[in-house]
Parts: sequence; C-alpha cells; structure tokens
Amino acid sequence: MPKTIIIFFGPPGSGKGTQADLLAKKIGWKKISTGDLLRAEVAAGTDLGKLAAKYLKTGKLVPDKLLINLVDHGFKVKSGGVIFDGYPRNSRQQKDLLAMLERKVKKSDPVYAIEVSVSDEEVKRRLGLRRMCACGAVYHLTYNSPINDGLCDICGRKIFTRNDDQPEVIDRRLRIYHRTGKVLLGYWQKQGKL
Repeated sequence: MPKTIIIFFGPPGSGKGTQADLLAKKIGWKKISTGDLLRAEVAAGTDLGKLAAKYLKTGKLVPDKLLINLVDHGFKVKSGGVIFDGYPRNSRQQKDLLAMLERKVKKSDPVYAIEVSVSDEEVKRRLGLRRMCACGAVYHLTYNSPINDGLCDICGRKIFTRNDDQPEVIDRRLRIYHRTGKVLLGYWQKQGKL
C-alpha cells in the first residue's frame, strides 16, 4: 500500500496546524509537527528542549540539523500516510526532508504540498488572541475560549500567551516566512504538486 505524504505550508497562525489536525484525525494518518515535537522536548526539560527554548522565546528558527533529527526520529508509518505541519521552513530543511523521504518511502508514493494562505493582518489578529495551556490545549479568545475565563477546560490550569505570539515576535516570524516560503512553494509548484 502506498504511503502518501502531505506537507502543509502557510504563515504562523494561518490555521495549517488546525487543518493538518482535522485531516489527520479524519483519515487516521500520523501528523508530524516540529512545533509540537519541540514544545514536548521543552516541557520534558531535555537537553534539546533547553536549547530549543532559547530559540522559541525569541521567535528564531531552531537549527535545521536539530529539526531533521527530530523529524527523522518521528517518521514511522505502517500504512496510510503522514502529514507534515510547519516543516520544512527553509531550503535546507526541504533538501533534508526530500533526502529523508528518498530513504524512507518509495518513489511511487505520492507527495503533495498544500498552502494555507492568510494575510499578515489576519495572522496578527489570530495570534494576538491565541492562548495555550501547559497540558497542550489551545484556545482562541474569540472563537474557542475556555468555559471559565483564563482557565483550561481540560486541566483547570491558567492559560497563557505563548512567547512566540508576542507582537514583535509575530512580525519577525512573518518576515522569515515571506523570505523563505516563496522559494519552497515554488519548488512544489514546478513539480505540479501544490
């Protein structure tokens, strides 16, 4: 049975993670999110997590070598497919991902890219109202607010704004995405897979 690979692209806050989650649940595929993998490492207090925390707090991208190691380790598919959310983010990561896929999937296995396009203004509005909980729950104060103001519906702990959802960090993340995203999407467009 072929393994299908789907890669979601889009600026931070575009909803690519939400769409990837919905699709993964609906069709029963594995979702790989470098953001989720990194946050799990930070929460676990691993050496990688401590290193990653320094980057996440400032909105800088975690070094490519660390990310491909995380992705390679997490890439295990028995059937169906894999959905990538938020990876790759630059040309080096894309080359690393393509090399990994050459090793781990058949040439006949389909690989597709999906772009979730949202304006910068909408990204800033969305991320400015996004809240998280230490348990991993995500809220939006307009569209998905917790039942009890400021407290997680799942575990009851206080929700918070992620460091990388601060306005100056959002601006930096958008600049990075616009600089690198066109190149990545151009590759998939030329392949006829976007």
